[in-house]
Amino acid sequence: MDLRNYKFVAKNADGKTVRGSIEALSRNVVVKYLQSKNYTIENITEYKNILTQLDKITFGRLLSPKQLIFFLKQLGSLLNAGVKLISALELLSLQQENRNQRKLYFELYQQINNGLSFSKAMSKRPQDFPTLLVQMVEVGELSGDLGPTVVKMADYYETQMKVSAEIKGALRMPLIYLTAAILISVGMLLFVFPNITGLFQSFEGAELPGITKMFLNVGNFLKEYVLIIFGGLLLFVITIVLLNKYVTKFHYALTIFTLKAPIFGSLIQMNNQIMIANALTQMLSNGVNSLKALQTVRGILSNVVYKELMEKTIRYIEDGKPFSRAFEESNYIDPIMARMISTGEKTGNIPKLMENLSQYYNGITELRVQQLKNSIQPILLIIVYAIVGVLILAIMLPMLSLGSQI
Repeated sequence: MDLRNYKFVAKNADGKTVRGSIEALSRNVVVKYLQSKNYTIENITEYKNILTQLDKITFGRLLSPKQLIFFLKQLGSLLNAGVKLISALELLSLQQENRNQRKLYFELYQQINNGLSFSKAMSKRPQDFPTLLVQMVEVGELSGDLGPTVVKMADYYETQMKVSAEIKGALRMPLIYLTAAILISVGMLLFVFPNITGLFQSFEGAELPGITKMFLNVGNFLKEYVLIIFGGLLLFVITIVLLNKYVTKFHYALTIFTLKAPIFGSLIQMNNQIMIANALTQMLSNGVNSLKALQTVRGILSNVVYKELMEKTIRYIEDGKPFSRAFEESNYIDPIMARMISTGEKTGNIPKLMENLSQYYNGITELRVQQLKNSIQPILLIIVYAIVGVLILAIMLPMLSLGSQI
């Protein structure tokens, strides 16, 4: 059953006429939707044209991370309240104002109504529903704990989004400061310093200080070769991006470089370790075996070094070696993580140790990021002020020199 297009005319609670269109599975669904908004229905008409057919084609993801979390929280609450899955999806579809999300929810409703499991229906939309979520929903379906599982996954993605946002914010801040300093410097070199030359040329015998001459020469060089300089930078960036995308060895080397970079490397390592710890906690604590859990985590990681770590761990387990061996041998895993996994193996309770590890990393992330901001911000401000200060000094010195020569 495909979604159909309907036009409707109704009156709202204030008696005003409301006209609109909606995609739905049937006329009855449109009636339920309008009734849920307290509309008095006057007319509903199904229609078809070329635009409606083209409109059924969708590209990319329909759910943002925030929307996915909200969907999971709503669905989990309904399931925990005793509402059946098919009824919960219908209710969420009717309440959804966003057209693309409503279309996605109706699609899930339709596939489940046709006999597919919820996890199978979600797997048909990999852009919107990550592999880990599909695996955990499947576990929840088999165990009969779908509601609590969905709520747990909502909490997991909310925590992951918060951690990623904090780390990205910490990485973004230095770039903003440095970009601002560069733009201010280039602006002064191109537009302020040339005016000083014109002013001094009107005074016979006046001589510019050495620092001002240097900046004037730099400004003239930039003005003369600005297209070549920016063209070269653009070409360099494009080359790096293409090499990173298509040359495996270059991508691996660049990844290693970023992981070893001061300050930024530790944040990238922490983010990947948090992803591994949180994902393994969710899967192992719900009875998923180690190999399947590691294979799933490997699929959700984007960093090639940590994907390689998951592959190495899988090989070790298949060869009968300890789970923790690959973590202990890695140069990009916190020793605390490796030791806790090793302890979990010895005590026979890896899921609980992974849960503790997840809580530990989630707890210290905000503190680490805040410490980084507090340490980097003053240094960057000093650098920016120093650059601007030197440029202002180079402008003021000729003024003072001119005053003494007059």
